[in-house]
Amino acid sequence: MAMPTMASYLGHNNSNSRNANANATGTTIDTAVLDAFIPGYSILSRLLDSYLQIDLSYYLPFLVMAAAATASLRYSIKKLIRLLGEYFTSTAEIRLDDEIYNYLMFWMAQQPFTKRTTHFVAGTKISSGMRYWDSDNGEGSDDEDVCDDDNDTDNDSNGSDILANFDRYWAKVISKDKYRTLRFTPAEGTHYFWYKGRPLAFIREREENTNIVSSRFVPERLYLSCLGRDPSILKELLADAQRAYVARDGNRTIIYRGQKGGVDDFDWVRCMARPPRPLSTVVLDEAQKQAFIDDIKEYLHPRTRRWYSNRGIPYRRGYLLHGPPGTGKTSLCFAASGLLGLTLYLLSLNSKSIDEDSLMSLFSELPRRCIVLLEDVDSAGITQKRGEDDSASAVLVEKDKSSTEEKESENKGVSLSGLLNVIDGVAASEGRILIMTTNHAEKLDPALLRPGRVDMTIAFGYADRDAMRELFSAIYSMLEGDVRAKSVRKASEQEATVLQRKRQRLLREKIVELASEFASRIPEGEFTAAEIQGHLLNYKNEPEAAINAVEEWVRCVRAKRKEKEQFK
Repeated sequence: MAMPTMASYLGHNNSNSRNANANATGTTIDTAVLDAFIPGYSILSRLLDSYLQIDLSYYLPFLVMAAAATASLRYSIKKLIRLLGEYFTSTAEIRLDDEIYNYLMFWMAQQPFTKRTTHFVAGTKISSGMRYWDSDNGEGSDDEDVCDDDNDTDNDSNGSDILANFDRYWAKVISKDKYRTLRFTPAEGTHYFWYKGRPLAFIREREENTNIVSSRFVPERLYLSCLGRDPSILKELLADAQRAYVARDGNRTIIYRGQKGGVDDFDWVRCMARPPRPLSTVVLDEAQKQAFIDDIKEYLHPRTRRWYSNRGIPYRRGYLLHGPPGTGKTSLCFAASGLLGLTLYLLSLNSKSIDEDSLMSLFSELPRRCIVLLEDVDSAGITQKRGEDDSASAVLVEKDKSSTEEKESENKGVSLSGLLNVIDGVAASEGRILIMTTNHAEKLDPALLRPGRVDMTIAFGYADRDAMRELFSAIYSMLEGDVRAKSVRKASEQEATVLQRKRQRLLREKIVELASEFASRIPEGEFTAAEIQGHLLNYKNEPEAAINAVEEWVRCVRAKRKEKEQFK
């Protein structure tokens, strides 16, 4: 057997060395590549090899397979959840710019699960702050919540008792006003709750990409979801929320005001809910008041709408209330709104920030049946006659170009033609009742007063004898609710009712006599109802004192008027 030569031995060693170097180089390259995808792989591999004699590269394929399986499972789960949400759940979306947002948030604030949740929004308002306003103003609640004191006495108590009662009452009122009611609503995220035995999800998300610019609210959207393809449970919940929100207002008159919401947009903002004003408190001839109410009722009757539609006549109605300030024009509008249960929309055209596009947008959002009140249209910059407009335009042409461009760049408010287009243009809304008030009807353009735009005109004047007697009786007559009958709480309800009616009858007879005497001391056709009412309110519990001081009041008012005329 031949012995290996030295040359062959050296060649074999050189070959092993080259293979080892190649393996080391390949391992280094693999480690560098893995470090690029898995930071810290080389350090972890050396630590495991040095201390635990574990070759990490051996387990690397299994780790990659586990990572791939995890990623695939996560994607599959998301896809499965998306499919389940799309085909096996029902979802209702509630947007910020609709009143149903307030319905739902008001309902949510009253639910037990909202009080148990660990993520919530705390505040004194539950509205969006954009379109509809809501707060805890305690309107009409002080009498029930604060004055329920067994130690309170009736109106016949002596002065010291009344003063003591007021001090106790006022301390409670101040204490109550310092602590406004806190409202809690679910915060951003998903909240689960039960409704009529069904599990539901309430989702609140912030809307990041929005063109709405305002610091008054956070743009967001609400979602309600339930299992199943039948969304009826969601519709029932929203209907319950609406009923709860409307029931809170009761029979109060809801008032909206046109205000600037964002940068360039105007919207109707809910400003208050007031108890309805009795029509009897409006100082106006009874025939005129009744004719006004009867005309509105006739217009709102369904047969009238059909009559308009069959003849191709736009279904609109307009009224003009004109007269001196303080004669009751706005009061009549408010009383009619409360009597008929219509929502009242107030809009002032004096604002220079409102233009014709904003006015058209506001009128397009009006509901089918409502009252729109445009106050003091004579001071809104639209009192110029059209002939005057033409002459004014000719003067502007003669002015230098720079001055004209500067004035045209300014917002001039609503023009007469823009207002006429909104009132009865082709795109004008139908079904609403438009009431305009003015102190100077003679300044208005005849085009604004023609039939179809103004269908009835009511003139308000200074108070006559009948109006004075009516106003005096309205101030001092005892009405239901004026007497709490605390002094007869221990008696039966029937005895209390008899006693109250007897007192009312005696007071009524006396008030009629005093009213006639009061009216005889004031000249007719010289003072407005607001002026006379202001005098009576200074003596709201002392009718005799009001009568004794009325002649001095007449002299003072005349002197002030004369002084104002001298400064003009």
